[in-house]
Amino acid sequence: MSDKWIRCIECNEVTHVTDYDCSPQYQCDEKLEEVIEKPVDDMRNFMVQHGHHKIEELSRIKDSFISEGAYVEPLKVSYFEATNGKERFVIKKWRDDINNPLQYELISGYIKTTITLEVQLDEIRKQLHDEIKHPSITETKIERFIQIIEKVALQFSAGDKIEITAETDSPLISYCKMDTDFTREILRLSEEIFSAEELKEIEQFIYRNNNDDEPMTLLLKREFTIEEENSKLIELGKEESHLDKVVSQRTY
Repeated sequence: MSDKWIRCIECNEVTHVTDYDCSPQYQCDEKLEEVIEKPVDDMRNFMVQHGHHKIEELSRIKDSFISEGAYVEPLKVSYFEATNGKERFVIKKWRDDINNPLQYELISGYIKTTITLEVQLDEIRKQLHDEIKHPSITETKIERFIQIIEKVALQFSAGDKIEITAETDSPLISYCKMDTDFTREILRLSEEIFSAEELKEIEQFIYRNNNDDEPMTLLLKREFTIEEENSKLIELGKEESHLDKVVSQRTY
């Protein structure tokens, strides 16, 4: 699908240029008991409305998509960034009803994303019990090992290079791999708990379970705001005085 957008500079409205601009809509007429074809030309309608205004082309910025809803949710509200080569904008995309066309709103601003990393504590504990059969690796040692993982995770900067290994059904949650420095620090601190033989088994456990959505990967969780230089704060339908305009905020 095309990532080309047309913006009316005077009205600050935007439309998406797609291969389906002239595709007809079909509606069921219950009285006539037949399907009626309704001609559509979205691009022409936009140009008629803004034909005497100054317009410009926008391009979507790669990997800027974010949403509060699941990928498969048809009525979710989504956001992504676009640019005219000089300015950056946010385009809000939504529909109120599954039978209605998508609507768009152009926001002069940017998507601000905050990232946190979370250890899969329950999954690690369960996997340790399933895999580690060494009799000397007691429950106490396992709990201390998990505490070390949590401690190191707090020191791990989400701003560092992160390798996404798997996605969930939500754009706000992904799995990411523990990098070499992370695992090296875990093993260094674990020397106080395990013997050399036990530590070797723990090291193998880490590497076996640090891919895709396996237990030793970290949950990467995103929170986002849509910010604009304005004097209003809009959050969940509320308005109040603020330096920035926050169109949406959600924590998962």
